[in-house]
Amino acid sequence: MSIWVESPYLNLVYDALKELTKNGEMPVSDKEIISYLSRQNYEISPADLIKILIKLEILGYVSVNSSTKEDRLIKLVFKSDAERNISSEQ
Repeated sequence: MSIWVESPYLNLVYDALKELTKNGEMPVSDKEIISYLSRQNYEISPADLIKILIKLEILGYVSVNSSTKEDRLIKLVFKSDAERNISSEQ
């Protein structure tokens, strides 16, 4: 992944998370995100996904927890119920 495609992948991963987690209702694994993106014809390596997830976590959009040694569970983070209502209306 080059510097030029980083931002679109950031948006793609966030949009995939919104769809897969049903707007934050349930956590999703990193493998599910990679599989979802590959079905959408976007190839992303696990290392690049981890970099994007770190950025999203720093920005406060997601929470990443380890479920096992190699698997991660990703959850959307909403600062308030108002944000959840706004994102579900879009």
